[in-house]
Amino acid sequence: MAENAIRIKTDPDPYEAFRLAQAYRVGDLIFVSGQAAIDLDGTIVGAGDFDAQAEQTFKNLAAVLEAGGSSLAKIVKVNIYLKDMGNFGKIVALREKYFTPPYPADTIVEITGLALPELEIEIEAIAMVEGEIVG
Repeated sequence: MAENAIRIKTDPDPYEAFRLAQAYRVGDLIFVSGQAAIDLDGTIVGAGDFDAQAEQTFKNLAAVLEAGGSSLAKIVKVNIYLKDMGNFGKIVALREKYFTPPYPADTIVEITGLALPELEIEIEAIAMVEGEIVG
């Protein structure tokens, strides 16, 4: 039986200008596009400040998941893109701050650039809507 893909977005949607969906719900899963340090007005937060950008990125990720009826606690997989792997230790601390055991499956990679040159981090995720993560 085919499932519909239901678009999820915040209001306002800071990514609309980029012609992409913030997320889709398919069945019991939410697939979240890469979230970055862009506020609801579409302005980059914390240019040159990794910590401020990471906080805004996690805030955006939480907001999209909540708009879809989920939460950070229901994430099963994240991909984290960093412009500087020197921030890896900070990412481990942020995972402990924002995620709960059992922690999500994770891929962290260093990249040479993101969609906008001022961005230092981007996070995409897959989360459940119903059920619990058991581990």
